[in-house]
Amino acid sequence: MSAVVLICATLLMSDGDSGRCVTADGERHRVRLAGIDAGEVAPHTRCRHRPDVWACSPVARSTASGAAARARQLASAGARCTITDIDRYRRNVAVCMVRGRDLGAQLVREGLAISEMNFGDPYRRQEDQAQRERRGVWR
Repeated sequence: MSAVVLICATLLMSDGDSGRCVTADGERHRVRLAGIDAGEVAPHTRCRHRPDVWACSPVARSTASGAAARARQLASAGARCTITDIDRYRRNVAVCMVRGRDLGAQLVREGLAISEMNFGDPYRRQEDQAQRERRGVWR
């Protein structure tokens, strides 16, 4: 079975790790970036249900709007998203490439998201680099 790939004319990021892929024909697909977690942006719905998760911590929430803005900036010209799973909210979990670069890796490298250990910790190297360089949440 081959992987499903969404070609997003635009990738409208609502926060640092999720958004909507809009294809050239106008179809909209909910997307969650695979392997990362970014701070929750208001209204913090997830934090009302699970206040103990990292994304709801004060440091994560303090960088959330910056992560969302940077994700929007990087993804504004579109993306190629390879779906790896469907999450419990029925979003497509995907690795999204923007101009040949992994969007999730870039956000983790800049300290705007963390590598999600519950999903195999795929961006550990980028997170370690962000910590060494004291970027974003690691300041």
